[in-house]
Amino acid sequence: MKGTLIHLCIKNLDETKEYSYEEVKSLVEKLETKKIITKEEAEAININTILKYTKSNLFKELKNAKEIHKEEPFYINIPAKDIYEEDVSENVLVQGIIDLYYIDKDKNIVLVDYKTDFVQNESELITKYKEQLELYRKAIEGALNVQVSRVVIYSTYLQKEIDVIN
Repeated sequence: MKGTLIHLCIKNLDETKEYSYEEVKSLVEKLETKKIITKEEAEAININTILKYTKSNLFKELKNAKEIHKEEPFYINIPAKDIYEEDVSENVLVQGIIDLYYIDKDKNIVLVDYKTDFVQNESELITKYKEQLELYRKAIEGALNVQVSRVVIYSTYLQKEIDVIN
């Protein structure tokens, strides 16, 4: 549940702004006032986690992005044998939501997935999510007919961005 709340806060950030602790707190209060989250959920959100994200290199990069796409649904057909490791010829329709992709100032496409897992190091996240992110990358490339330049996990627990596919 806390991960969902952090995603919600990050989604509602304005990348053109500089945030202070009070401004992040105000954002959470607005979500509560609008009845998007409950009082208990608002109290469960670690303001410092969101604030540290707004100070990250990733957030700074978003300030100069040409386009930002948040919470984009996608659908992609993939061979069933890629998922089930069986020799079948059917395809499977996979659907999901991409946390963020953006076109940077140099016109590169960067795919970002936010993770809130409690982990010891970044390799745990890469191992756990590399296949998922590869699907997201294929979905973007197929839909837009472009190549994704970077795939990044932003770990709210480690408070850092991790290049997965570069």
